[in-house]
Amino acid sequence: MEWLLSSVGRGALAALVGGIGLAGGCAPEPGDSRPSILLVVIDTLRADAVSAYGAVEGTTPAFDALASEGLLYGRAFAPSPWTLPSHASLMTGLEVDRHGVGVGGQMGLRAEFATLAERLLAAGYQTAGFSENPLVSDLFGFAQGFERFAAVTVDDVIEEDERPGSLQFDIVAEVAAFAAGRDRERPFFIFVNLFDPHSPYRDRGQNRFIGRGVSIGDTWTADALKASPNRICDRLPPPEDLKQLHGLYLGDVAAADEKLGKIAAIAREAAEGGLVSVATADHGEHFGEHRLLDHEFSVRAPVLSIPLAVHGLPGVRADRIEAPVTLVDVAASVLRWAGAEIPSEFAGRPLPIRKSEVDRSGVDLLAVYSDERLSVPEDWSEDLAPAEAARDTKRSGCWPSDRVFGDMAALTRWPFKLIWFENYPAELYDLSWDQLERSDLAELRPEVRGPLVEEAQHRVEELGLARAAGAVELPSEAELEALRELGYRE
Repeated sequence: MEWLLSSVGRGALAALVGGIGLAGGCAPEPGDSRPSILLVVIDTLRADAVSAYGAVEGTTPAFDALASEGLLYGRAFAPSPWTLPSHASLMTGLEVDRHGVGVGGQMGLRAEFATLAERLLAAGYQTAGFSENPLVSDLFGFAQGFERFAAVTVDDVIEEDERPGSLQFDIVAEVAAFAAGRDRERPFFIFVNLFDPHSPYRDRGQNRFIGRGVSIGDTWTADALKASPNRICDRLPPPEDLKQLHGLYLGDVAAADEKLGKIAAIAREAAEGGLVSVATADHGEHFGEHRLLDHEFSVRAPVLSIPLAVHGLPGVRADRIEAPVTLVDVAASVLRWAGAEIPSEFAGRPLPIRKSEVDRSGVDLLAVYSDERLSVPEDWSEDLAPAEAARDTKRSGCWPSDRVFGDMAALTRWPFKLIWFENYPAELYDLSWDQLERSDLAELRPEVRGPLVEEAQHRVEELGLARAAGAVELPSEAELEALRELGYRE
């Protein structure tokens, strides 16, 4: 795999390192004792698929080991239910309504937004990124600031689809090669995206999470696995099929966790001044909740509740932190651990590292889903499935009561979470006792609902104004092809 340069170019990178300090401009010194940092995103990993959280057993021993010796965050949330916006927030420390990725046709992270890798490079870190997801790549602006960057390409995915087993990208080997040739005078920042749990799920043969006596090959062909995310609403598979589909997913989770363990071991061996490791996800996945599969058309708990563990912070005792946090907080945290300046424009704040450290009861956590394919006919009614006229094959079995059409936003002001819909009344949940969001309190708690609706409406209107102003470029053909290949566009 060819090493890719950052999209900001060699000259811009040199300016960042030697000139204007984006993050304080800390030049490396001999014997630099700052910790190296490993940031691993397991794509599409919902929190309850991680055995450290107690809902399943034995899916993620490597993640569990990091959590048992470090910090496990019990209430971590994604800023979006899909890859591009969540990674943009992870890498910039900004919420979706600031960077705009995934909204109004903007798919790539614009070069005007400095990334975590750029800031760490300017602070004297050696930076390297490795991604199994072709969306998390140079094509969409995510190689900015990485001195080395390797990613699976869209062509690789197409070739693998046509000739299974043809993909030669070995992410563990890529990380090992970087570690072997690293600059020992500088601490390093390694970013990794592991793609295994993303649909279509794989029939791995040896999968202890599939029911005994079940032969997946008899019931789930490769085509059926690839098409399964489209079977939503009235087309949802029966419970037994959903159970087996979930078992396939857990097998993929275990495969990603095995890579996490190997990569963490390589990074620990390579780190000169200690290693801080962060393991998390960009979003989750539906398995029948609210009559949905996959991670589109929703800002509900299954797609926004994610795992988060931090390991290796000096002087910090192992603990479980229940303060609500978001993926947006990770960039500020990494910069603090690196001894670099946290920019004032960051929406995120450093993660709490002790139970009593931070009271976040008044903090708003925003998540956004922009429905770019919305095409509801003017005569839409309860008697007409919208997609019959709108040519929307994914939602051809959905009705207005399913609440899957239009823009959506989730605004969490702990313990309450408001779900704002473009086309439906808002919903309100108390997450302190209703983590699965089954009891809508919108009519019972108007004093809570009112201010949250007002704030959500304000944030959504700001995004709408950005679209109307023409500040967003339409996706390129290459971007659209990548999105289509991964099922985000038809």
